[in-house]
Amino acid sequence: MSLYIQREGSGPPLVFLHGWGMNSDIWEDIVPQLTQRHTVTLIDLPGHGRSELSQPDYAIEVLAEQLAEAVPEAAIWVGWSLGGLIALQIAAQYPGKVKALLMVASSPRFVKVPGWPYGVESMIFDKFAKGLAEDYRATLKRFAAIQALGSHNAKAEVRILRERMLRHGEPHHKALQGGLRLLQQSDLRQTLAECHCPIKLVLGSRDTLAPARVAHHLKYPHLESTIIQGAAHAPFISHPDQFLAVLKEFTKRHV
Repeated sequence: MSLYIQREGSGPPLVFLHGWGMNSDIWEDIVPQLTQRHTVTLIDLPGHGRSELSQPDYAIEVLAEQLAEAVPEAAIWVGWSLGGLIALQIAAQYPGKVKALLMVASSPRFVKVPGWPYGVESMIFDKFAKGLAEDYRATLKRFAAIQALGSHNAKAEVRILRERMLRHGEPHHKALQGGLRLLQQSDLRQTLAECHCPIKLVLGSRDTLAPARVAHHLKYPHLESTIIQGAAHAPFISHPDQFLAVLKEFTKRHV
């Protein structure tokens, strides 16, 4: 398994996992503000960015094993969107590896089901899967646009997302299909409820993929939430200063 891993800085470890279709360059606006106090580990998910897809199995348990093995020590993990879902699985599967978890624009269940209105319709992911087969690059660009939908500076945000998404070439189509299945089928609500590490949700008030109102529904002693007003699905790009303030305050309490 050849994962791309980049480490910078020194201090208590922070590990970053990006979202679907992206790569670790997505964090480049905030990493320089963290490396003076933390050892920052950036990982490209299998089949994304500079990481190979050595096996087609994109089961969340398999991904959790691969990523946990790549990080030797207990760390605070920061997972965006799909990355947050995977980091939550790592916290459950390998609790000794996760001291605390920041889930950014993420949810334990991305799809609406009876009793859970805090997601998108399942057919959205079906359409993206169909789109990947018909026009791969256009579908990736469309997903970037959806992530910025509603943001106060959506056009600039979309440009950033699209540029970083394709900076190291197109993600592997099997990784994209597997990631869509995870987003569509994963249900980690019980995992979130039973998790023993501190967890913080950071949500954008205008996010259409991980709606902020989920914060009012999920109430557990180990869980807290922050909603960034005006942000969509990528608050660390649209509101980097606010995001960094939230992240630094959380890490200070849990290093």
